[in-house]
This record gives sequence, C-alpha cells and structure tokens, in this order.
Amino acid sequence: MDYLLISKLHVVFAGIWLINFVTDILLRRFIITNKNKIGEKKFIHLYMTFANLFGIIGSTGILITGITLVIQNPAYGFFSMSSNHWLATKQILMVVLLIILAGFIIPTAKKVRAAIGIDLENHSELSEEGFRNLQKLFKLNTTINIIVVINFLLAITHRFIGS
Repeated sequence: MDYLLISKLHVVFAGIWLINFVTDILLRRFIITNKNKIGEKKFIHLYMTFANLFGIIGSTGILITGITLVIQNPAYGFFSMSSNHWLATKQILMVVLLIILAGFIIPTAKKVRAAIGIDLENHSELSEEGFRNLQKLFKLNTTINIIVVINFLLAITHRFIGS
C-alpha cells in the first residue's frame, strides 16, 4: 500500500483513540451521577460499548498501520533505541498497552458486563462488587488513555525535539 495513505490512516486511528479519551470522561460522569438510579445500567452499557468499539478500532488500526509504516520505512526499526528513540518508546508503550488490555481490561470488562446483566430494563442497582469492578475498569482505562496521549505527544513532537 501507499506509504502516505497508511500514514494518514495511522493519524485517523490515533484520532479515534483520542476521541475515546474525551468520551470516556463524559460517560463516566453520567455513570457516577446516575449511580443507583434508573438508567445507571444503560449508561454503563453505553460506556462499555463505546470504549470497546472505539478501543478495538483505534488499537487495531494503530497497530496494523504502525507496523506497516515501520516495515516500509528503512529509517525506522523495531525497538531500536540507538536511532529514533521516540519510536522505540512508542513501541514499548504499545506493548505495555496491549498487556494491560489483554491481561486486565478484558477480564474486568467481562465481570462488569456480567454485573449489569442482559436485562438493561431491570432497574435493580449494580452490586457493590460490580461497582468495584467498574471503578477498576475506570482506572485501567485512565491508564490506557494516558499511554495513548503520551504516544500521541511523542508522535507529534519528535521532529521538534530530535530523533
């Protein structure tokens, strides 16, 4: 594929991931405001659906286009701190991010989904354990969002601070 097209797609996928950061904050506020109220489970379901959808699109897109860009550009390499340390840092952070996703976020999200149940119209309160898992998921997503922002900043500033 054309390097320029892949580069532009990489930026689009980064944008999708950054949108997830902003909506994460907004949806959390709705969930906390509606704790133990009618609609709480619907907001949690929306949060889970949105974070999952945009997280999958953003992370998969970034991963595939990023690997492709590194393969196509002879000036880049994988985990090479001797040149392009900004890129190696981004790659290490991406590995950390994937470990957090696979090892912590996915299992915790499954617990939260089980806690809200299939019947979103059921107006029963979220259990304390379900809410603890939701809080854990919030913290994990915050960690992911911080890593995404750091990666974004490394990408846009590396030309100004040197290789």
